[in-house]
Amino acid sequence: MRPVAVASLLCLMLVGCGGAGKPAGVHRARRTRPAASVASGPVLLGAKSFIVWGGIGFGTAHPSKLVVGGDPSVMIEHIRWRGWGRPAASGVGSYAAPEITRGGSYYRKHFRAVLRVSRIGRCRLNGPRTYMALKFRVVLQPGQRPGWYEADGSHGLCRYP
Repeated sequence: MRPVAVASLLCLMLVGCGGAGKPAGVHRARRTRPAASVASGPVLLGAKSFIVWGGIGFGTAHPSKLVVGGDPSVMIEHIRWRGWGRPAASGVGSYAAPEITRGGSYYRKHFRAVLRVSRIGRCRLNGPRTYMALKFRVVLQPGQRPGWYEADGSHGLCRYP
């Protein structure tokens, strides 16, 4: 048994000692860049599945239409963004305020909606960069002062509640 162990050890030593020089035809490996869509791609507005019951615009970059589900649903259209991709960005759009007394219809006149997004993070490990916080300023009824509302769930804009 001892000669077999000595022979095995000798073979391992010889294998480890070989190849001190650089073999011919070997080239350095190129550095690989991270996928453009994840590391340097556009910042998205939360996760596409943030609001599953009527949400539109989530999971996209600088959406021009945003529907925050609810009863009644908040729909902001024609959004123009400034500073998208920076740590904080702002947008302006128009909003149809629901007419509570008329059973779900909306006022004919559209009102101004101001949006603020911030806190860039990731909803999934190695996922795309996303804004994790959204605030919007709208009037709920004509003649009322606009108020700020948050659309964040318990996990930012990744999952609701």
